[in-house]
Amino acid sequence: MQDEKYGGLHNAVSDFISYLTYEKRYSVHTIKSYERELRHFIEVLNARIPDLISFTDATEHDLRLGIREISSADPLKDNISNRSRAHLVSTLKSFYKYLSLMNLIKVNPMADIKTPKFTADLPAYLTYEQFEKLAVLPDDPSPKDYRDRAIVELLFASGVRVSELVSIRIGDIDFEKMEIRIIGKGNKERIVPFGSYSLQAMMEWFAVRDLLASAECDYLFVNRFGEMMTTRAVQIAIKKMGLAADIPLKITPHKLRHSFATEMLAGGADIRVVQEILGHTSLSVTQIYLHLNIERLKEVYTKAHPLAFMEENS
Repeated sequence: MQDEKYGGLHNAVSDFISYLTYEKRYSVHTIKSYERELRHFIEVLNARIPDLISFTDATEHDLRLGIREISSADPLKDNISNRSRAHLVSTLKSFYKYLSLMNLIKVNPMADIKTPKFTADLPAYLTYEQFEKLAVLPDDPSPKDYRDRAIVELLFASGVRVSELVSIRIGDIDFEKMEIRIIGKGNKERIVPFGSYSLQAMMEWFAVRDLLASAECDYLFVNRFGEMMTTRAVQIAIKKMGLAADIPLKITPHKLRHSFATEMLAGGADIRVVQEILGHTSLSVTQIYLHLNIERLKEVYTKAHPLAFMEENS
């Protein structure tokens, strides 16, 4: 329960969350992440600075104390990762930018606090051979099996996010052009292509879809109750498929998105085209797949080139 003494702090966060929701139209996941971090930050400030009841009174020193407190909160670690610290600082910068925009503060105490740099981890991906194993239908497939196969085919063929996948309605699909209208982050619309394998998988799913879907549901993929699938349901279904296919990698929708981008760049696609299809607002986000592609090329080189490594006895 929130302490009434610090109600002003929490109210400011609530207003910010409403702004992100209705004005900026951020994704639910992003909004929850921002709110969780800001509420936690208030708790930390309350513990260290009991007299602080308004963000207007928070100094740069106060904020640095709070960031340092959270960064060293886990006794089992020297510090939290630079990625986590960078996310916290980024959240606070966005929040204080909002306070400044609303004329709630005159001086922005986050202005001189730099966001820590971190090295992004290369995302895991499936090889095409692994994907082929994943997409095989079992003997005597059920409607759910056809649905799940169509899901992985579409994720691998289009690179859409799982949140975008579950929101696809049948009317969003142009089957002749093999394109889908996607509403992505920030309510931005983009057109995403898909291939013939995905089209065939969808057609086979459509042949049995009515056995699961309720009459009024127009979402492409439905659950056993005939309603729109949740992202969690898709994650569970794909994980089970990976286990059944005996693939030595935890299969997730996001790994299929990584696999799509990796295959596109390996096939010679322009990085800006990949950026557009993935719905990345910044090219820097897409560039991580260039590094992944280089690592893949190195792996092929060391296996294929006769002079990659000396023989042990040479």
